[in-house]
Amino acid sequence: MKCKICGGPAIVQLPHYNMNLCKDHFIHFIQKRVKQAIDRYKMFSYNDKILVAISGGKDSVSLWYILTKLGYKADGLFIKLGYDHQVKPALDIAQKLADLTGRKLIIEDATRYFYGKSVFEAAKILHRHTCSLCGKVKRYLMNKATIEYGYDVLATGHNLDDEASLLLGNILHWQTGYILRSFPVLESTHPKLAKKVKPHCLNYEKDIKTYVDLLNLPYLQQTCPFSLGAKLPIYKSLWDNLEKYQPNAKITFYKGFLREKNKIFKIQENQPKLQECNICGYPTINQTCSFCSARISLKTKIEKLNS
Repeated sequence: MKCKICGGPAIVQLPHYNMNLCKDHFIHFIQKRVKQAIDRYKMFSYNDKILVAISGGKDSVSLWYILTKLGYKADGLFIKLGYDHQVKPALDIAQKLADLTGRKLIIEDATRYFYGKSVFEAAKILHRHTCSLCGKVKRYLMNKATIEYGYDVLATGHNLDDEASLLLGNILHWQTGYILRSFPVLESTHPKLAKKVKPHCLNYEKDIKTYVDLLNLPYLQQTCPFSLGAKLPIYKSLWDNLEKYQPNAKITFYKGFLREKNKIFKIQENQPKLQECNICGYPTINQTCSFCSARISLKTKIEKLNS
C-alpha cells in the first residue's frame, strides 16, 4: 500500500477519497481540508480573532490545534457544566491544549447562572431532557463569551458526520427552517449575536480520530452519558451503513446540498424580528430569552423545594 502523494509506505486508507496516505501527507490532508472549508465558505481571515469552543473531545481539540498550526489567532473557550470533579478530565485536556498551542483559554462556569446547580441537576429539577437544556446553555454562553471578550467569530468542532446526519434528520422530517440554516457559516444578524462557523465540516469523524491519534493529542474518548436515546447517532449509523456500499456518500450528499441549497429551497422571508431580552439584553424573538426563562423557572422550583 503506497501513499498517493509521495509513493512511500501508506498507513491510512481513505476509501471515501479513493486514496491511501502516509502519516505526514495524511496530517497535511486533514489540515488542508480545514483550510479549504475556511476559504470556500468565507469563514474568517488571518486578521480575525477566533474563539474555539472546547469540550475536550477529538473534534474541538483537533480544530483548535489545526487553526493555530495554520496561523490563525484562535483562543479556546471551555464551559464548565458541572462541578470541578465532574469536569476535571475535560478541563485538564483544554488546559493542555492551551499550553501546547500557546493560546489563551477562557473558562466559563455555567453553574453560577443556575444558583450553584450543575446543568444536569438543573435539567432534573426542571423536568427537561438534559441534552436540550445543555445545548441551550452552551449556545447562550458561547455566544455571550464571543461577544463580551471581543472575538469576531465562534468556531465549533462539528464534523462532516455531524452535519450530514443532522441535515438528513431535518430533511426526513421536513424541518424547513433548520434545513435552511444547515450551512457551515451562520452570519451575525444582531450586534449581540456572534458569527458562527464549522471549519471541520469537510472532514470525516473517523479521519479526525486518526489525526489526533497520530499526533498523540489528548482528548476525551468516552461519549456523553446523557446522549443515550438521542436521534443523531441513529442517522450516523444509517450513513455508515450506506458508505459500506458507496464510500463517499456523506461528502457527496453534504457538498451537493451546500451547492444546490438556494436553488432547491426558497429562502424564507419575514424572518422573526430579533429583540433584546428584557433581563440579559441578548437577542431573542420573545420578551425574555429561553436561557433567562429557564433560570427563572429553576429559581422558582428551588424555592419551592426548600420551603
